[in-house]
Amino acid sequence: MAISVKNSEGVRLLIEEVAKAVGVSPGELLEYYEWKATLEKLKRVTSKKMTNEEAITFLQSQMGKRKISEEKAVELYYEVREEIKRWEQIERRLKQLGLE
Repeated sequence: MAISVKNSEGVRLLIEEVAKAVGVSPGELLEYYEWKATLEKLKRVTSKKMTNEEAITFLQSQMGKRKISEEKAVELYYEVREEIKRWEQIERRLKQLGLE
């Protein structure tokens, strides 16, 4: 007999207990696993390294297509950097618990 994992009380309790052990909310733990899955997809898709010339050509092709101020770009950079630090911290805690 198959059961739906989305509605499984056992899965919910497991997520809550792991999140408690790691010191984050269940929502944050789920966001971590979503980030991890997306990162793996990106690694598979972008396994080819871009040369400097290709990077310059790409950046030049994007000139004028995307409007973002330098200030906003810097703000986004620091936001993302902090978020990645948070995910890495969760990953370290999971590894310490033997769950990653």
